[in-house]
Amino acid sequence: MFYQGERVRLVRAIPELALDRHAEGTITAVRCGEGGEPLAVEIRFAGSQRVTAEAPLDAVEPVIDSTGACTAVLWRLEKGGAALLEAAMHAMLNGGFELRQGLNVMQLAYDCSAGVWRKGERISDPTGAQAVVAGSTWDGCIVGVSGTQGFALEFRLRGRRQAYVMLHERWEAYEEQRCTTHPAMGLLRVLLNLSVAVGSECCAMPVASNWLIDEDWDSLLQQPYFPDLFIIPQSKLPQPLPPFYRAQPLVNAKAILTTLPVKFSPTDDSIERTPRELKLNQLRACKAIGEKAYDQMYESRGSLSGLYSDAKEAFYDAISIANELGLKEESEALERRLEHIKAVFRSQFS
Repeated sequence: MFYQGERVRLVRAIPELALDRHAEGTITAVRCGEGGEPLAVEIRFAGSQRVTAEAPLDAVEPVIDSTGACTAVLWRLEKGGAALLEAAMHAMLNGGFELRQGLNVMQLAYDCSAGVWRKGERISDPTGAQAVVAGSTWDGCIVGVSGTQGFALEFRLRGRRQAYVMLHERWEAYEEQRCTTHPAMGLLRVLLNLSVAVGSECCAMPVASNWLIDEDWDSLLQQPYFPDLFIIPQSKLPQPLPPFYRAQPLVNAKAILTTLPVKFSPTDDSIERTPRELKLNQLRACKAIGEKAYDQMYESRGSLSGLYSDAKEAFYDAISIANELGLKEESEALERRLEHIKAVFRSQFS
């Protein structure tokens, strides 16, 4: 399966368009037959010509480029090195997934001077053996997994923090998981299996870019929460539970804390979240991003304008949603909080 926005390359040349074999581009559309089956993809190729062309499915293969997707983070790991990579990939393969075709592994390097992760060499590794052996010597790597979710495992082994694992998936898949029980249960099973395999103390999904930049995963456990799903020690469960969250104890003193429509028992009814519930969820996420960006303003060594803009935009969005939902007191409280942040920025940072 191919999806809009996915990076691909040609496995054979298209002479009439002067496109060589292995020319890379981004899928802009998928053409399907009358029965909905995919037949061809429209690709925008980079380079001087910037050609857009249609290619049959057997003429292209996926390429690991960037994740750009919904992200889960697993941290405080028991395993490391080759054992970590092998355990995580086995968890996915044993769960019914396969490794993606094409260039499915990309090396990552951590730039200490700039404090950023940089892309490296890409390889085709159908079995995952190269990723396990070579990947354990790299700073990190990304491994593509097949399936409609568009999963990709990302391992960051040597950076400014202790090793951790990320699981990326397509936002379109996560939107379904956020709404109804069946896809949500599929995601929960994947994360539970992966968490056990790598021995993670904590897991959270999704994680926004503000946390991905500073990699301060423990701050995900501060209210207001951004993630919709946590797998954490029972000792870290908040008391009382925040609004809209449910909790379920697990073995080994672990627990699930979530707003997703998962079932905690086979006899539970399936859940379909209402538009209002999803809006309230979005309101909580906006407040969390705003507070996170505000906290980062005190810790940043670089420009503060971006963080200040993040905080303002998040609170503007939260106020708009609160007004849309008729939550007058909530809207007024958010406006007061925003004015406080603006006053702090003017007095301390400008």
